[in-house]
Amino acid sequence: RVLGQDVLDGVKFGFDNVVDQVKALNPTVELNTEGLSVLKRVENGEIFIPPEYAQMVEDEEEDEQGDG
Repeated sequence: RVLGQDVLDGVKFGFDNVVDQVKALNPTVELNTEGLSVLKRVENGEIFIPPEYAQMVEDEEEDEQGDG
């Protein structure tokens, strides 16, 4: 369990880092990053939450609302 959490934390860090880099490289473009998540994917041009990650995404969004 600890290793799995460490891996997920590392992936989240990398994902957030890429989002920050894209923003830095495009300072004149206002990017909508609301709703982005390392646990979501794109299917048919739409952001999709795989069923196996639904609870984790919900928990992540609740944490973000609590931090804001």
